[in-house]
Amino acid sequence: RDRGGGGFRGRERGGERGDDLGGERAGARGDRRPLGRDRASGGGSGGSEGGYGEDDGRERSVWQERHDEKKRTRMEPTLAERLQGEAVFGLNPVREALRTGRRQLYRMWVQEGSDASFDSSLLTAAKNLDVAVETVSKHDLNMLTGSPPRPHNGVVIDASPLEPVAFDSLPPWDTRGAPPLWLALDEVVDPQNLGAIIRSAHFLGVAGVVVCAKNSAPLSPVVSKASSGAMEAVTVHSVGVMHRFLARCTEEGWDVFGAAAEDRAEDVTSLKITKPSVLVMGNEGSGLRTNVRRACNRMVRIEGGPGMGMGGDRQDGGEGGGSVDSLNVSVATGIILHTMLTAARKPAL
Repeated sequence: RDRGGGGFRGRERGGERGDDLGGERAGARGDRRPLGRDRASGGGSGGSEGGYGEDDGRERSVWQERHDEKKRTRMEPTLAERLQGEAVFGLNPVREALRTGRRQLYRMWVQEGSDASFDSSLLTAAKNLDVAVETVSKHDLNMLTGSPPRPHNGVVIDASPLEPVAFDSLPPWDTRGAPPLWLALDEVVDPQNLGAIIRSAHFLGVAGVVVCAKNSAPLSPVVSKASSGAMEAVTVHSVGVMHRFLARCTEEGWDVFGAAAEDRAEDVTSLKITKPSVLVMGNEGSGLRTNVRRACNRMVRIEGGPGMGMGGDRQDGGEGGGSVDSLNVSVATGIILHTMLTAARKPAL
């Protein structure tokens, strides 16, 4: 697919690759174990529930025998087997999930002896919503948050998933107060980046966040944790075709700024914001797609220090330049948002 610059590169490509490799390695480990009819169908001649088949022609290892014996003798399901929704983890995400009421909440688990187990405000909030609270071990919570386990701060809540809200146009500006600034993300796929961006947008007071319906990081518990719970409070919207949405915005009188390092881009510190605006940030590695760039009526850049920025080095997320010649997309988004919102809130002279 033909793509232009416009995103900002940093740790995210490695982070994204790390997530993918983690899954591939996990899959590779699983492939080395024999998959018999027992595991595929939940039964078999060996009677080992969820285990590996004894009739697949391969000799079973001691580990496999012990694994199946534990499952046969276990009386209660694991926490993961009891999940009705998804495991939202971390103190701030759980607090916000309880406060905002946007999710259906099923039960909460707290680690024995952790700070969360003595947090009266947290426990009271769960009690007021009739959410059952259970005390469990750290190992139990580790098993809920992935492999390797993510930092859960001693609390996990079983909750229904959050989904982006689909829409096709922005609400009109009523001309009262400062002109609004919306943030559009063109295929940001790293959950850590998405969470950090949502956190900055929430803190700075962005009017709203828009993502692509496809090829964007889902609103997962990892994103909620990376946002320090801001995802629970921010309504993220989605659009089917980003460039058509942006073209409609310009037709309705919005300024659409694409972030890119190019000659015609304006230095963000020199902007004067007098109209409702949309800032568009591109994919971590490829930047803004060509059609998305064309839908922007203005381009904006961050001027780097000596030897950085324009003149061959890339600050838009694409390949090229030195090893540290660009900004992480979440960092760049925070800088541009803060500068544009400051300009928009200045009284017109």
